[in-house]
Amino acid sequence: MNTLISRFARPLVAGLMVLAAQSALAADLVEGVQYKTLKPAVPTSVAPGKVEVVVVFWYACGHCYLLEPKIEAWEKKGKAAYVEVVRMPAVWNELLKMHARLFYTIEILGKPELHAEAFREINVRGNRLDTPDKIEAFFTARGVAKADLQRVFSGFAVESKLARAADLNKRYRITSTPTVVVNGKYVTDASMAGGEDQLFQVINALAAREKPAS
Repeated sequence: MNTLISRFARPLVAGLMVLAAQSALAADLVEGVQYKTLKPAVPTSVAPGKVEVVVVFWYACGHCYLLEPKIEAWEKKGKAAYVEVVRMPAVWNELLKMHARLFYTIEILGKPELHAEAFREINVRGNRLDTPDKIEAFFTARGVAKADLQRVFSGFAVESKLARAADLNKRYRITSTPTVVVNGKYVTDASMAGGEDQLFQVINALAAREKPAS
């Protein structure tokens, strides 16, 4: 019996220790050092009971490319269940808007595997994907019908998402990538956090501050 209790108690104790560590880190964070506070806060788009973590990226950003696999690993094993990750493209110039259109086209077509492919196409293969023709070739080479691409690429759904991204970029005051916004209140990045590994510790701690009451 004691062995059985111990078997179930260990994960509980480990979970409590993680929560305690996150709470302690949250208390130790210094505003203006590891993070900035957005004033006013920006409303989130996730369901009640969730804490939104927005990752603002650009496909041609080398740091974003290197960080993306770590974000994916954190999503699977490192984040709390109440955290919901939202990716949002930066849009402060025309090239970024083109890549934002690429991202939302991938999203609406339901081809999530092409997100990582777009990163590799630009950062590894050197194809900048900076014109509609290059983007069309990228999609059709991966089995997307030209008619489906053309319907979505300049369609209402993509235009609506671009408009929302432009509005949020302004409200989040995005000037560089990658940038992370926690629950519409806190902005941080790897430089502020002290490195990529520390960035996830800061995100977890800030999210713990925002955890809804049970």
